[in-house]
Amino acid sequence: MRSKAWQTRIVAFTVFELLIIVVIIGILAAFLFPAFAGLRARAQRVQCTVNLRSLYVAANLYVQQNGSWPQISVSDSDDDQAYVQAWIAALAPFGPAQKSWICPTVESLLGSPDLSNSSNARLDYIPMPFDDKPTTPYQWPRQPWFVEANDVHGHGNLIIFTDGSISDLKTVAANASPAPSASH
Repeated sequence: MRSKAWQTRIVAFTVFELLIIVVIIGILAAFLFPAFAGLRARAQRVQCTVNLRSLYVAANLYVQQNGSWPQISVSDSDDDQAYVQAWIAALAPFGPAQKSWICPTVESLLGSPDLSNSSNARLDYIPMPFDDKPTTPYQWPRQPWFVEANDVHGHGNLIIFTDGSISDLKTVAANASPAPSASH
């Protein structure tokens, strides 16, 4: 019969074995950190496109219901908040919340400021001005409706067009055909 000492064998790691495990975990974390940063950047870009799509749908519904693009002009005063609040209020009945106007990448770069106070509102997507004719916003298929205010995703500002397609400024510039030269 075996003694009790053999049956209650204690398994323990040495300090050296624990040190090796910590080093291996540190090396793996160093390899995975850039991958996680890339995933976060892609997720923020996707959220940006969702925000632009939400603004596009709301503006489209606004034009259908009211017969024209929202006629909100930049006033001559220095009151940017009035302009921001007017756009948020104009499209709010059609779905997008104030958060839809905020780029998540810019939000994280600014340290997630408090937007609950209406005096801190901002537009990270700039609406294009159109006249009050009902067909003007739809007149040109590659006319931007909203343009991202900053190039924070590394491919140029995001743009949503009349047809609802979203592209970045670098892709648009690369695909633009050169203007025909005048022949003499």
